Amino acid sequence: MKKTFLVLLVLIMLSATVFAGGANQQQPSSGTQAAPAAAPAAAAPAKVQIRAAYWGDTGRFTLYDNIIKEFEKAFPNVTVVREPVSWNDYWDKLSVQVAGGNAPDFLSMHPQYAADYIPRGVCEVLDPYVANGTLSFNGWAQSAIDTGKFDGKVYMVPMGITFSAAFINTGVFKQLGVTPPGFEWSWDDAKTIGQQVRQAFDAQGKKDSWMLNSQITNLNSWRYFVRQHNREIYDAQGNIQATQQDVEDWFTMWKQLQDLGVTPDAATGQEFQNATLENSLFAMDKALITWVPVNQYWLYCNTFPNKEIGIIRHAGSKGMPYVGEFPEGAHYAVYAKTTPEKKLAAVQLLNFWLNDPKSLVLYKLDQGVPANTPVLQQYVIPVLDKYQQAAVNFVNTLSQISRATIYPPPGASEIDALFLSKGQEVQFGKAPAVAAKEFYDQAVAIRAKAKAGN
Repeated sequence: MKKTFLVLLVLIMLSATVFAGGANQQQPSSGTQAAPAAAPAAAAPAKVQIRAAYWGDTGRFTLYDNIIKEFEKAFPNVTVVREPVSWNDYWDKLSVQVAGGNAPDFLSMHPQYAADYIPRGVCEVLDPYVANGTLSFNGWAQSAIDTGKFDGKVYMVPMGITFSAAFINTGVFKQLGVTPPGFEWSWDDAKTIGQQVRQAFDAQGKKDSWMLNSQITNLNSWRYFVRQHNREIYDAQGNIQATQQDVEDWFTMWKQLQDLGVTPDAATGQEFQNATLENSLFAMDKALITWVPVNQYWLYCNTFPNKEIGIIRHAGSKGMPYVGEFPEGAHYAVYAKTTPEKKLAAVQLLNFWLNDPKSLVLYKLDQGVPANTPVLQQYVIPVLDKYQQAAVNFVNTLSQISRATIYPPPGASEIDALFLSKGQEVQFGKAPAVAAKEFYDQAVAIRAKAKAGN
């Protein structure tokens, strides 16, 4: 009897333990395993509004608006206020905005003017954003990254890589019975072939047509000329490295081409200097060669579908001792004096614009060949037309032989305007030697004054 009682007591104690454990574990009545407790919801990113400024025309503004719409879908907490203007208006407006401490958060920048802004603390140093992964350079060539560096730090990111090229109306050359310049051509070729074109036009009674658009006032083309003599316009310290003779030789050469009828007369040159593409001398078959960034090749070909247009290198690519070409292109930057939240959003926009396939398949070659090589090859090239692919091939060819350049120092924009002014004076009759001396002396004084003010 005692034994039976002890067994019953043990069973009662075990049952109590089981029921107690089941109550503590709160097992569901269905017998399925309970779901783990939900983690606290992450806070949604704070809403932020940024301003983005860029230059261009109505077609570009529509394109950029579509890119920004894709960005706003990917980053719904960011609203972008667009501020599109023309090239000249952009720099005039930016100067006023910077002076007032009210520049856009997302900036367009150009190496020709960057030194007027970066030393003044206008552009944010982007290296920390690269370090924390907000801005990626994966798949980028180091040479492309370096185009945005000042004093070893990244302040700008290239919109694309491009080179100056010469677009040539080969169809009219055929009509004239003149063999056009080849892919590589010398300054002597410009003179010799230009005179042949002049004679052919004269035989047809076309006194108002020429082979070349004059580049006498184009400081960037002059930079090519100086580099072909193994010099730069400026040295690393910002001093004028080009010689007075470099200026005189340039002015003399173009004035001779003008006198020979290879380029337009001064009045015509001035009249069409700022003409739109559709109203240019090239559009009217009155100038057969013009100098344009190669990424615009598709634009010319699509604008003038009835023209046969080829791409050749800048004049002087044959017969000169050194390569004049260097990687060119505009850049994007971030305003350094805005809030941290807006800086972050502006960097996110920059990274999306230049790395995300959804952006780059829209952007294509608008400002040059995208520097993100894997995205370019996988997503962009398959959607390019034959003209755009020709531009990519041109950039790839020049990238193999080009040499880095020294970007202009502070005050360079004033020197650029001076160069244009003196070139125009030569076109209208001033002696090249006189204009060259005036330019050189004033340019040296501008740089001395700028350095003294630092």
